[in-house]
Amino acid sequence: MTPEKRPPIAAAQLLYGEIVYWITIVSCLVCTVGPLFAMMWVDKNIGNPHFLFAAIFAGHDAQTVWHEVAGGFPGGHFWYNNFFTGDGFTQFGLALGCSVGLWGLLVSAVAYLFEKAYLFTVLSLWVAMLIALSASGIVSGGH
Repeated sequence: MTPEKRPPIAAAQLLYGEIVYWITIVSCLVCTVGPLFAMMWVDKNIGNPHFLFAAIFAGHDAQTVWHEVAGGFPGGHFWYNNFFTGDGFTQFGLALGCSVGLWGLLVSAVAYLFEKAYLFTVLSLWVAMLIALSASGIVSGGH
C-alpha cells in the first residue's frame, strides 16, 4: 500500500503508543537504577541484597529466600511504604512497567471522548479498570 493510500492513524492510538513507549523507558531506567541503590546502601532495603543473591543461587524457594533475607514476605506492593529504599524503588519500577497499558488506556479514553467515539471510550475505561483491579491485588488469582 502506498503512503498516499494509507488510512490515518487515530489520535487515541498514537497517544496510547506514545504513553506506553515513554513509561516503559522510564520503568526500565528505574529498574536499572534501583538495584544500584540497593547495592550502594545495603542497610536501606527491606532485605539485604547480598543475602538475597546467596539464597537465590543456593536454590531456595521463594518463601525461604524471603525468610532468610527479610524475616518473611513483606506483602505485595511493599514499595508504597518503602519507596526510598533500593528494593522498594525497584519494585515501583516493576509495577510502573507492568501498568503501562492502564496509563495508555486512560489517555486513549480521553482522546476517544473528544472524538465522540463513546463505545471505544467505554471499552478503554473498562479494560483500564480490569488492569487496575488486577494490579492492585483486590482481585487475586485464587491463591
